[in-house]
Amino acid sequence: MDPNVMLLRLKRLARLDTTVFDEVRDDARELIPSLLVVVVSSLLAGVGAWLWLALVGHEGLKIDFGNVFIKIILVGTIFNVVLWGFWVAVTYAVLTGYFKEQCDIQALFRTMGYAAFPLALTFFMLIPGISFGIGLAALVLWFVMSIYAVQSTTSAHSDHVIMSNALGFAVFAIIMAFMARSSGITTGVFVNTENSFSAGHGALIKGEYYKVDTGSINLGGVRN
Repeated sequence: MDPNVMLLRLKRLARLDTTVFDEVRDDARELIPSLLVVVVSSLLAGVGAWLWLALVGHEGLKIDFGNVFIKIILVGTIFNVVLWGFWVAVTYAVLTGYFKEQCDIQALFRTMGYAAFPLALTFFMLIPGISFGIGLAALVLWFVMSIYAVQSTTSAHSDHVIMSNALGFAVFAIIMAFMARSSGITTGVFVNTENSFSAGHGALIKGEYYKVDTGSINLGGVRN
């Protein structure tokens, strides 16, 4: 693994140079670097979500760093990588099993790994007022990049590529959103969308990310 080559390819992807996928597809040595891109991007998304939680604040509540570290930064990162693997697997299964197209699964993992690069932008969810927009944009860019990544590994018609990838992404997004709402285990924009204070429910209210600050609760006008 050559870090300089990996960084150069990421810089090219940042400039929307999708020929990177063609190179990665044909280079068996790029499997580990592609997995590293997914892991680091997922970790940055988790850190961004944590900083967002720390900044939004709420009267009477303070962030429970222990729970956040476990559920978002640690388990959330691992869970995101595992679900990404399911996304790739479902895409491959639909493309080859249902549409009967040819596709090399190792090449698909390599290209899809690099396609996860936009997820790192979720780190900037910490910017107040536009956090949801940043998280959503990162997710959309990730999905778009993944279409190019899949297309580079197969001669299938674009309709088949998009449908296969969309089903894989749907599995990823639905499970991630469900875990966010039910247990607080998630990362990135799913923390923002599934656990807003205005919803009146979800992991924030259940105490997954915050704990009561008894020194600042205002009850009936009396501050403890």
